[in-house]
Amino acid sequence: MRDSGLEFEEIDYAKTGLSEATVKALVAAAGSVAAVLNTRHEIAKAKGWSAKPPSAAEFAAAAAKDMNLLRRPILIDGKQVTVGFDKDVYAKLGKKQ
Repeated sequence: MRDSGLEFEEIDYAKTGLSEATVKALVAAAGSVAAVLNTRHEIAKAKGWSAKPPSAAEFAAAAAKDMNLLRRPILIDGKQVTVGFDKDVYAKLGKKQ
């Protein structure tokens, strides 16, 4: 993306963290906890969240403490939220009319 010529704001939330409210908003925009959950994280595995994701509130509280529970990257383009690398979505960036 850095070489794409597109303007964007990058937030390294692994370093800066996100509030519970922001995580809840991301969950809502993405449509579900499952859409943003890093299922390879040890907490997610230990709690069985891959099979049965937690509530948005429980996930937001956990993710605010450990940002690695969120899949990366998170791309917000207007109202569309893409979590994790999606080749098709990224290929379309900048091609909107």
